[in-house]
Amino acid sequence: MKYKIYVFLFFIVFGLYVYLGILNPDEVKFYFGGQQALEMTVSQFIVIAFALGILVSILVGLIDDIKKSVSIWKKGKREKRKDEFMALIEKAKSYDLKGDREKAIEQLNRIILRAPDVEEAYSSLADLYVSMKEFNKAIEILDLAEAHIGKKESILFKKAKVRTYIKDLTKQEAALKDVLKINESNFEALAMLRDVYITQKRWDDAYDAAKRIVKFIKTPDENRRLNGIRYEKAFVAFTRHKPSEYDAIIKELKDIISEDKRFIPAYILLAEIYKKTNKLNEAGRVYGRGYSKTGHIIFLSKMEDLYIDRGDPGVILKIYRRILDISPKNNLIEFLYARLCLRLEMIDEAIDMLNTLEAEGADFKGLHKAMAEAYIHRGQMEKAVEEFNYAFPAEHVYIPFRCDNCQAKKVEWADFCDACYSWNTINVRKEDFLHGESTELRVLYESEDWVEGA
Repeated sequence: MKYKIYVFLFFIVFGLYVYLGILNPDEVKFYFGGQQALEMTVSQFIVIAFALGILVSILVGLIDDIKKSVSIWKKGKREKRKDEFMALIEKAKSYDLKGDREKAIEQLNRIILRAPDVEEAYSSLADLYVSMKEFNKAIEILDLAEAHIGKKESILFKKAKVRTYIKDLTKQEAALKDVLKINESNFEALAMLRDVYITQKRWDDAYDAAKRIVKFIKTPDENRRLNGIRYEKAFVAFTRHKPSEYDAIIKELKDIISEDKRFIPAYILLAEIYKKTNKLNEAGRVYGRGYSKTGHIIFLSKMEDLYIDRGDPGVILKIYRRILDISPKNNLIEFLYARLCLRLEMIDEAIDMLNTLEAEGADFKGLHKAMAEAYIHRGQMEKAVEEFNYAFPAEHVYIPFRCDNCQAKKVEWADFCDACYSWNTINVRKEDFLHGESTELRVLYESEDWVEGA
């Protein structure tokens, strides 16, 4: 098509030449430097100039076409070469699938020697070493890839992932920063860097990284992580024990709660600050509000400690009884009430409640342990031994907790799961109890003054 245009232009120029030749028959002198002049008609000069321009354009186009043809040829040759090596890589993977890892490693090493610029060979060999838990060898292969190919995003990121297994946080951080220099939109790398900061408890750095993530990825998990980091910053400030900072901490915790009304650690820390400043009624209200929004038993446990320590256990007893009036078949609440009765040495009432639980079909190890403890208080050792036998092998806790996110077992409630780097995920294993919390119970405690009215 391009050359057809050139032919078309040629005829236009030729026509222009004839037309100008008729209009301008006289010759003129053209000086190009020096004393000699070239005599020609105006039409001849214009045509020669156009012709030279077209000739130069044709030559430039021809050179460009030759370059493109050579480039396409080279690209095809590279792709053909890469396809050949990819077939060899797939063959190496098939050796691994058949259980012959030594042959797979040997094949991949041969490919690297023959084609040091093929990234897939390094990547496959590194993955193979990772599957064998030979993480240092995987790092060596990726270092070799970086030496031959350069600082590519994919190589650096894979290296950062491998360093997760060997917990080399310093070098992992450096690799992730290199990735983000190449591509600041690599949010997977940014999330990994944030987790490195969390592991090192570098909360300011973690907060900056988390804010960048949440700006583009607005998911409940990412928002919870950001609130978790904000909570940790507030907690660190609280541990400095500077009363002048308490107002700012309280404001931050209230902001977290307003954004996520089910974020339990913020309620707990807020109540601790009120207790520290001797605002016990405020602490009680925070626990009550936290329970009304989440239904988590940690708030009942905290209220037990609060009212017993202040010498007013009647308040928490009334709270439990009011709950049981509304939800009489809630096995978890019944068990917690029985445990409270044991704690207050109300042995008869504790045994009555535990017997009620058994009559309702409840059967878990904590129940038998509590019953054994009650019988020991009564001095009925034979019955206590019998209940301990039912509880065998006994768990360390009466009520088992776990992380809802990774299912890791926990001895007690915690604000943070160090197994999966998540906040607000430690909960009761409610399948150990016959009934969950009733709708009526949740509705009752939406009233903010329920604790005071108990």
